[in-house]
Amino acid sequence: MASRPWIGPDFWTNPMEDWQWDGNAARNTHSGGDRNIALLTAELSDRDQPFAIRCTFEPLDETEGDGFVGFQLGLQGNFDDYRDSAIYGRGMAAGVSGNGRLFIGGLFSDEPVFNPAAGAFHLSLTGEPAGEGRFHLTLTATPVGDGAGAAAFTNEGVHSSWLEGLISFTVSARPPEQTIVRQPRPEQVPAISQQRGGNWFFALSNMEADGDKFDRILGRSFGPILWTQHTLQEGTLVMTVQFTPLDSPEPARLEIGETTTAESMVHPHARVARFVVHGLEPESPHLYTVRWAGAEFSATLHAEPVKKDELVVVAMSCNDATGFPHCLLVDNVTAQQPDLIAFLGDQIYEPIGGYGFFQGECNTVYDDRVALSYLRKFYMHGWTWGPLLSRIPSVSIPDDHDVFHGNYWGEGGKLADRTLANNTDVQDAGGYKMPADAVNVVHLTQTGNLPTWEDAAPASNHISVYFTRWHYAGLDMAIISDRQFKSAPRALFPEAEIINGWPQNHDFQHPNIADPKVFDIPEASLLGDRQQRFLHHWADEPAPDTRWRILFSQSPFACVHTLPADAFSDAVVPRLPGLQPGDFPEDDMVKIDFDTNGWPQSKRDKVVGAMARAGALHVAGDQHLGMTGQYGVSEHNDAGWWLATPAIANIWPRRWFPGKPGEHRRDGDPPNTGQFLDGFANKVTIHAVANPQITGREPARLYDRAVGYSLLRLHRETGHITMENWPYYAGPDRTAPENQPFSGWPITIDPSSSQRVK
Repeated sequence: MASRPWIGPDFWTNPMEDWQWDGNAARNTHSGGDRNIALLTAELSDRDQPFAIRCTFEPLDETEGDGFVGFQLGLQGNFDDYRDSAIYGRGMAAGVSGNGRLFIGGLFSDEPVFNPAAGAFHLSLTGEPAGEGRFHLTLTATPVGDGAGAAAFTNEGVHSSWLEGLISFTVSARPPEQTIVRQPRPEQVPAISQQRGGNWFFALSNMEADGDKFDRILGRSFGPILWTQHTLQEGTLVMTVQFTPLDSPEPARLEIGETTTAESMVHPHARVARFVVHGLEPESPHLYTVRWAGAEFSATLHAEPVKKDELVVVAMSCNDATGFPHCLLVDNVTAQQPDLIAFLGDQIYEPIGGYGFFQGECNTVYDDRVALSYLRKFYMHGWTWGPLLSRIPSVSIPDDHDVFHGNYWGEGGKLADRTLANNTDVQDAGGYKMPADAVNVVHLTQTGNLPTWEDAAPASNHISVYFTRWHYAGLDMAIISDRQFKSAPRALFPEAEIINGWPQNHDFQHPNIADPKVFDIPEASLLGDRQQRFLHHWADEPAPDTRWRILFSQSPFACVHTLPADAFSDAVVPRLPGLQPGDFPEDDMVKIDFDTNGWPQSKRDKVVGAMARAGALHVAGDQHLGMTGQYGVSEHNDAGWWLATPAIANIWPRRWFPGKPGEHRRDGDPPNTGQFLDGFANKVTIHAVANPQITGREPARLYDRAVGYSLLRLHRETGHITMENWPYYAGPDRTAPENQPFSGWPITIDPSSSQRVK
């Protein structure tokens, strides 16, 4: 059997890119702290029953150091879900340290009794109830072969609260944190360092867990078929199927009903199979089954709601995984009964799942560990949303963090200069830091289900494009990438001293300069010529039977967030103090941020002008700031509307508190609504905004940052669109006041006239 990074359906590996399965053993191929294999399909219950955990460990070449090998027990996350526990769970450790001492929790043998680097050995941990909520744990290490030199160690009276939860088989180049397991488990348990490095390599085999204290939960298995994404247009289905990294020479098969079968090879890097099936009856639901490598996955496609009086579209973006796997949010979104779901960027962030991220040594040579590092994080997205996506058609488009950037300006597929002094310099110079083939992995996994547009030729360096249109149930959608062709500003304006998109020369920060239009130069690109032509074509030639038009992209075409007057980058945002409901900071003002689509202004005007001709609503994410507004070009309100989604979860709670009240705002609306000039002097009218505020909910790191989702209600009879931004914790099935959107919504517009209806 060829080596593969997926261990099997019973396990989740942390991190996946540091493990390989060779058919007999799982090998940690890269040394670091807390490399572990979490068991998904069984966990230790609260029953006073015996249990046993066993594994064979074999040291690999050059193994040395002060780490440990063994087990972790009682792994628990923060949100009472096994997926959270498998990735973020903490508990107690038991095993053999690099200096030869056996340990259970914080209790170690008095002296070295066993050398884990000397050769292969069996390690077992048994637990026996000892009464009064205690367990008697015994750890035994036995060399493979004649067993000579075996050692054992006991910890009597381990408190049972330390045992409940998942277990993992662990190889760690960093020592375990000290835990006093004879006392009840505290609310906060220390984590083992995940720092890379060291020379601590083992192969793990014969991983077993048994005993009546274990609950077996087979429905938790992971892979090899994970979830699907699809679009349906005039009877043509485009579906992608996401797999684990299990290499197989056989094609994947898609069976729809009893008559339609299609085959597709699985992409060797993206681990995706893409199917295009013609001739489906769109107004009927379709049961489908995917088969591959002896596994199968089934779900039912929703019928196209061509006659439904009100279509419901849910849009989301920006998930830094606080709250993973977001059970409450998933329940609320499901209760809205969406007909279509749109994920508008930053489906992942670099830190999610722990262990950092791997970007490869350079961006010109493909390295599968880069793809695996991305896929592990993207699998978390699917672990959360897969059940919905496998039934409901969807849009998903990547943004900067999906390709491992803080900010990026794609410049038509340029590769970033990674020889520059620091990461910020690399980003500000423009281009992609990932290898081009790894960028294409991101594009295929997220956008492969979109209909293919006629201009699908790759950008520079063979980086794929995905701008396209999709017509569904009377909704005509354009989907674009507003970063892939955008110019990097630093080289265009060296005197502005731009760092991470923010001018550090204070003479260039609006409103300290007379005219931000100084940055509006002809050579600056926003969408690029190809996308701009596509957008004009879409705007001027609506699809047949169109009732509504929507443009999906990553970010609004405006620079609408504020900072304290003495701040000249948004690096201060995570540290800004929380605000009580109704509070307004006194010294916030609009600032220039080149990582927004307010720049370049003339190119922005062409985009919103095309939207106005189309009578289209713009739906975007990126800013972590739920907002509804109207664009202006020559005058306020002479262009279309936009809806910006709140973040699902974020560490960057941007806000909108302009220094002066908006002009011509509606009676009773707050002062941060009305007509404004944005950071680049573009005309905008703000109708509603969901600023971060103190909610009193825990965890505050999640709820105090105005997190949630966007909802569109498309009214077929009138053609009107109702926009709503909802808090993460709110849904239609909740009790008041958790059954309402954020204050300021709903807002209903007539897109054909760009007028607000109510």
